[in-house]
Amino acid sequence: MRWIRLKEQASAEELRNKLSIPLPIAKVLSNRGFSVEEARIFLNPKIEDLYSPFLLDGVKEAAERVKRAIENNEIILIHGDYDVDGVTSLALLYRNLKKLGAKNVIPYIPSRFEEGYGLSEKSIEIAKERGASLIITVDCGVTAVEEAEMATKEGIDLIITDHHEPADKIPRAFAVINPKLGEYPFPDLAGVGVTFKFLMGLYTYLGQKLTPLYWDLDLVTLGTVADLVPLIDENRILVKFGLKTLNKSLKAGINALKKVARLNGELRTWHISFIMAPRLNAAGRLSHAQKAFELLVTTDGKEAARLAKELNEENKRRQQIESKIYEEAKSLVEQYEMFNDMVLVLGSPSWHEGVIGIVASKLVEDYYRPTLMISVNGETAKGSGRSIPTFHLFNAMRKVEDLFMAFGGHKYAAGFRISTADIDELRKRINEVARKMLTSEDLIPEVHIDAEVTLQDLDEKFFEAYEMLSPFGQGNPRPVFCIKEAEVVGEPKVVGENHLKFALRQGNAHIFAFAPQKASLIKKVRPLSRVDIVFTFTRDEWARNPRYELRVIDIRFKGGEDEKSQ
Repeated sequence: MRWIRLKEQASAEELRNKLSIPLPIAKVLSNRGFSVEEARIFLNPKIEDLYSPFLLDGVKEAAERVKRAIENNEIILIHGDYDVDGVTSLALLYRNLKKLGAKNVIPYIPSRFEEGYGLSEKSIEIAKERGASLIITVDCGVTAVEEAEMATKEGIDLIITDHHEPADKIPRAFAVINPKLGEYPFPDLAGVGVTFKFLMGLYTYLGQKLTPLYWDLDLVTLGTVADLVPLIDENRILVKFGLKTLNKSLKAGINALKKVARLNGELRTWHISFIMAPRLNAAGRLSHAQKAFELLVTTDGKEAARLAKELNEENKRRQQIESKIYEEAKSLVEQYEMFNDMVLVLGSPSWHEGVIGIVASKLVEDYYRPTLMISVNGETAKGSGRSIPTFHLFNAMRKVEDLFMAFGGHKYAAGFRISTADIDELRKRINEVARKMLTSEDLIPEVHIDAEVTLQDLDEKFFEAYEMLSPFGQGNPRPVFCIKEAEVVGEPKVVGENHLKFALRQGNAHIFAFAPQKASLIKKVRPLSRVDIVFTFTRDEWARNPRYELRVIDIRFKGGEDEKSQ
């Protein structure tokens, strides 16, 4: 692993003096390009800092149409998606249309396996059969050109709310709301964020106070964090306040989910990404996401407990399936010696299409290569890809789009359908594209160090300022710090399956360190040995008094051959 020390900016001192924050925190903000005023807003966001929803093209027209639908008791079909972003978007829209007086709202989520992603001919037929005169999509629809034409022919108005990349041709609909279209100041909202902004516009258009909508910021936070959009600008505001709502949520489903997942303390973005979101996603991956939607809208405690238990069981099953596919995929890489491939393209008829995206993410971590995982089903196959920062996956796939039956995505993740006969050609050509876009240096993991600190720096004021940088996630990662010449004290121990825990000292200051997947270093991390460590922070919630500890990313041992990255 390469250690990249970010060049210290002159503005760090100014930020420290004008904002009264510790110098290491000022260095983090400076390295991330903040001016004094930008940093002030970043550290103290306000809900009033959200942009006007009417800056989004289509919001006013959509609000007027929904107002008319509510007044005339029209049947409205709202069309979601089967991932956490899509399900929370649907729940958010459903709950608030009901609050605003809509009596005939039909929620609809397509099956991942029967219909696939997005608005389809089947969903429009269902809208027609149910007598709907209006369809509202959430987290999908911006590429549904043919489906929009079909809705028009059936006399159904269509409002599209989406955040995915638009194609060259935009669907002809009553309104298309997407922050990537027009001049909206922040294009990186999640699908649930776009839904929220549309609802802000609707509440405002109807002359209603926004307070009932703010009660649902817990849903906005779940979808935003789960969808890995950058936690900056509006997303940061939504999640900052949404975490407070999530921690005090009165929703039966959210509280049942917390209980079944054994979440008792203060929830942070980490708990969403690794504990709550996988459970909400499990149904959509293995059966049908309707269960997750029902969990988020039910007001019945017993029903919520039942649904949360079912999702928890499906998540366990998902983990078992995922583990099996992961081991098989690694075996393929080893068997066919794919170590020279810049993009790993792996496929099997035994792989569950609902899980391959998660496995692709794990393989990216293991091999630091863009990875396409493919579930083969006869003559056709479905794939899911994940990437690294230096490889824009969606742009790369555009260069071989003639091979795909359908594809979509963004820089880090994509999905596609392909003829089974074309998989080998895809492997060949996507690697040719990668060789033009990447160098061998790009395939070496890097860690970018925000600031060097000493253990003496890590006092109460430091951690107060550190907390102000949260919530952490995509686009606002946890700061990475470096400590040099720290001394190991006491006897290190292996914890869990393969983790190392030890204590460090510098002068009179002490702190615990947790090193995931580094148990093999226990013979080197010895009492009195000196180390340089690159780390982030984590909270040890299991300690008698919860405390911060270092979460080790990499270690260099001082002296001789050991002074290398491990």
